[in-house]
Amino acid sequence: MIWFILAGLFIFLGIAVHKMKWYFLISGDNTMSKERKANVDTKGLGRMTGMYMYFLALIFAVMGALQWMGKPAVSVPIMMAIAAATVVFIMKAQKFNGNLVDENGKWKKGASKQLKIPIIILVITSIGVAILMYFSTQQSGIVASEEALKIGGMYGDTYEWAEMEQLSLIGELPEISMRTNGSAVGSQLKGHFKFENGEKAKLFVDKSVPPFISFVVNDKKTIFNLDTADETAMFYKMMEEKVQHE
Repeated sequence: MIWFILAGLFIFLGIAVHKMKWYFLISGDNTMSKERKANVDTKGLGRMTGMYMYFLALIFAVMGALQWMGKPAVSVPIMMAIAAATVVFIMKAQKFNGNLVDENGKWKKGASKQLKIPIIILVITSIGVAILMYFSTQQSGIVASEEALKIGGMYGDTYEWAEMEQLSLIGELPEISMRTNGSAVGSQLKGHFKFENGEKAKLFVDKSVPPFISFVVNDKKTIFNLDTADETAMFYKMMEEKVQHE
């Protein structure tokens, strides 16, 4: 549902800038001096910004449709598409700025200095997203000690055997309605999710490798699995013994 809401929001923003000429929504339009604003093709920039917003709306609509059909999220290619579109948009948008390019479309002297900060921000953001996606796809380190189960990595925590309840081995995950705070890269789900039945859980799973181990600590559900079905089943038996002995 959230993806369709985002799609609707970006369609509205696209129409607002492209058709309704709400150019004040374009970053920098309000802070630019009258002299510099006079050198900007605001109409052309607004049209291009609208196209960019429509593209983002399409991407989010596709994400929503995939989720509605129960298909695995394709976060990596979608993030790459958004990043590529953003780079193209930023570079192409400069041709509407007469403060940076001349009437022949060539860069004016000193224009590179004005673009330095936006480019640095874009590069840093892209690197940050790449790092986040890399770590979100890494297998969580799962270690069982005498006292507790420890799940490492992003969103990881320590769960004492004495506090563990409703331990079970489940063959499939409930239908997921939304990701509230986590990552979904292909079949890898990590973080906080909400199911269609309204229940919430923290997931550390590869959806393509059932079964899954589910348990509750302090009224909060956690579900995880290991690299193979056999490893998950063996780990579950060990957990059963730990919990029963407490």
